[in-house]
Amino acid sequence: MDEELHLEMHRAADELGKFSIHMKVHMQPPMDREHAGKFLDYLLVQITEECMRDGADLIGHVKAFLEPETGGTLGASLVDFKIGTQLSNGLTAPVTEADLTVHVIVHGLWDPDVRHSSMEMIEKVMAEKGVKFDIIKDYYETEKSISHHHVKS
Repeated sequence: MDEELHLEMHRAADELGKFSIHMKVHMQPPMDREHAGKFLDYLLVQITEECMRDGADLIGHVKAFLEPETGGTLGASLVDFKIGTQLSNGLTAPVTEADLTVHVIVHGLWDPDVRHSSMEMIEKVMAEKGVKFDIIKDYYETEKSISHHHVKS
């Protein structure tokens, strides 16, 4: 079976839209542990709310991982607005430069729309918070899914 058709069949069945992005973020002034946690919480909520405004009807999983050059990690996960963003904050020093990866999975919205909503809010939140960013990789989950479903002959 054609791999892209196989993937489309999965997407039609689960109706999940997906998007991921990997960025380098530059925070000036540096963000301490508490502010970095609030920043990721705000970013995930804004992305998710925008996806819902654009037609998503259920959160699959919206998450982010911040890995600063100074060590430690900050993970953020949002699966339900009632529960809120769950943080796993292992930051050990203020964050100036870091890798930031964001994954967005929602129900009822297709990949291009999830990407559009996510990028719109990433750009807005970064500008609002004074965080500069460089995109390392901007991709749909399609690349990973095709690879995952690939059957070797």
